[in-house]
Amino acid sequence: MRGGRSLVVLLALALGLGAYIYFIEAERDPSGTETLEQVFEVEEASAIDWMEVQTDTGEVTTLEKSGDDWRLVAPVTAPADAPAASAIADALATIDIVAVLDENPTDLTQYGLEPARATVAFRTAGVDTLHRLKIGNRTPTGSDIYAQVEGDPRLLLVAAYREDTLNRTTFELRDKRVLDFAREDVDRITIEPASGPDVTLAREDGDWRLTEPTTARADFSPVDSLISRVDQARMSSIVNESGEEPTAAELRTFGLDRPRLVATFGAGSNQARLAIGGDAEAATVYARDLSRPLVFTVEESLLTDLTRQPADLRVKDVFDFTTFSATGLEVTFDGATRTFAKSAPPPDAADADADGDADGEAADGDAADATPASPPPAEVWSQTAPDPAAVNQTAMTDLLNTLSSLRAESFTERAPAVGQTLEVVVRAGDAASPGEERVTLRKSGETAYALVDGEPGAAVIPTADFDRAVDQLQALAGTE
Repeated sequence: MRGGRSLVVLLALALGLGAYIYFIEAERDPSGTETLEQVFEVEEASAIDWMEVQTDTGEVTTLEKSGDDWRLVAPVTAPADAPAASAIADALATIDIVAVLDENPTDLTQYGLEPARATVAFRTAGVDTLHRLKIGNRTPTGSDIYAQVEGDPRLLLVAAYREDTLNRTTFELRDKRVLDFAREDVDRITIEPASGPDVTLAREDGDWRLTEPTTARADFSPVDSLISRVDQARMSSIVNESGEEPTAAELRTFGLDRPRLVATFGAGSNQARLAIGGDAEAATVYARDLSRPLVFTVEESLLTDLTRQPADLRVKDVFDFTTFSATGLEVTFDGATRTFAKSAPPPDAADADADGDADGEAADGDAADATPASPPPAEVWSQTAPDPAAVNQTAMTDLLNTLSSLRAESFTERAPAVGQTLEVVVRAGDAASPGEERVTLRKSGETAYALVDGEPGAAVIPTADFDRAVDQLQALAGTE
């Protein structure tokens, strides 16, 4: 008997689903081009300036717009998550009626509309009329949800994907940024770990430099990544929102009495400071913006990403020039200095005509049959001191490639004073903006170093790259 009843129930469900598909899905325009009636007559989303969202858990959030910005006004007062708030307003202004199931239904309970599972209400600027959408259960196919407009008896179907936008909790609707700053205006950064040296960076004329614990060029990419990481960081949860400053006992509980790290991002006279404390649940840590009493959690990876050593932020490239931007090279090795320069080809090579005649006259025969002119020779490298001489162009390119590609593997406070040494001076750029770089490359034992003029300490570079540069320099003794 029990099996028979189960069969009857399953049969009834199947018949219900089949009826829904027949009467609703079959009536849809297969081309998808039908014009549907909108649930609300709203000219544009920007006209909406007040919203109230009640979720399927009963949580109610009220939002108001001031100018172009949305704010939560209940149950807390806080900036809203702009994309989330705007998405609700956009949905209310554009939501369509997929179908009208019943003009005057008598029982809405079975559809999850009495009481409504969730609701969204709104007003438009300058109008006191309140509009409310009641959201019910999903249909058997899951593609739509039952809905009803307050004051309108009709039982409606609207697309189910709209629920993901409309059914939002207070936490989902609030601004969850951990710090509020304009990333493009940041001109100084300080990282203060509980253990290890403080790291300070400053930006001047668009370039970042380390100022503590050492003074050195900073690499733009990791510094910019550091700013982006904090700018994009979001709260995982809120654990203390009393509106009052946390007590000493609370700070100890969250590990914020002695933070594991404090990061400060300055922009002119303004600064934003983030303190990270002890471990919370699910790979998160406690944190707070030191300008407000709120305590929240963030992903543990944020602490990892902010824990930077000075070497992590330094420029790793030994040279700034590229092979093609170099115009001059001076190398001192084994007490001998050789100077090289890049120059344009001789005028007669550039002016030679298509058939090779330097006087520019066409060769015998029809002009139409003449060989097309070849491009002028590229700039060439030659030795200018101690004696002018031709050099092997391939070897020269190889040497420039090796030098321009040198990167630090690590940094040390000082390099040995003796060892196999290459003194390198590179000139690059054009006449309008010439540049010069001076670097001493030294190999001592099995370790190679690069001492960059004007930078502290020395970079440890691959020994194989040092040896390669020496071999390529010696290869320049050949001719083209």
